[in-house]
Amino acid sequence: MKAVILVEPEIPQNTGSIARLAHNYDYQIRIVNPEFNLEKARKTAKNGQEKLRNAKIYDTVKEAVEDLEYVAGTKPGKGTGLKQFTPRKNTSIMIGRESSGLSNKELEMCDTVIHIETKKYNSLNQSHATAVIMHNLVETEEKGLNLDKKEYISSIVDSKILERLILRANPSESEANQLIGEIKDKFDQS
Repeated sequence: MKAVILVEPEIPQNTGSIARLAHNYDYQIRIVNPEFNLEKARKTAKNGQEKLRNAKIYDTVKEAVEDLEYVAGTKPGKGTGLKQFTPRKNTSIMIGRESSGLSNKELEMCDTVIHIETKKYNSLNQSHATAVIMHNLVETEEKGLNLDKKEYISSIVDSKILERLILRANPSESEANQLIGEIKDKFDQS
């Protein structure tokens, strides 16, 4: 399952437009503490009305991401450029507040951080940025790790830093299987 997580959205029109995008690109909508009644977003949702009706509301970012397999947080100028990012079919997107984006604490709950390369001003309107990211992800997605495989990797790696690096890289299924084999070989030799 892939979702778009909106953290404390402030402008109903953007949320409505994102619901429309979620419909077109087949994303679930998760919203953390919206600043408005979702009814106000209906005008711009158009064909995304059902996605907006079925949006899940969360009190915390942690709750919103805990069952997702791979989450890419967004921050202008930070992390991997969208052109260099290799998404998987299970990649969810976390979008921050219109006024201030995502906090560092919220970004830490993501598996990776991405940004859209721009020529001048490095920040885009929330719904426009979501459109660019969703389109790019659909064009380039590959099969990624499922949650069971991620948990297994976490259980065999004895270093939190190494675990985080491996999971942030979002290896393909075959890459993960090779890595698991090599890790097991190292432990068997010691």
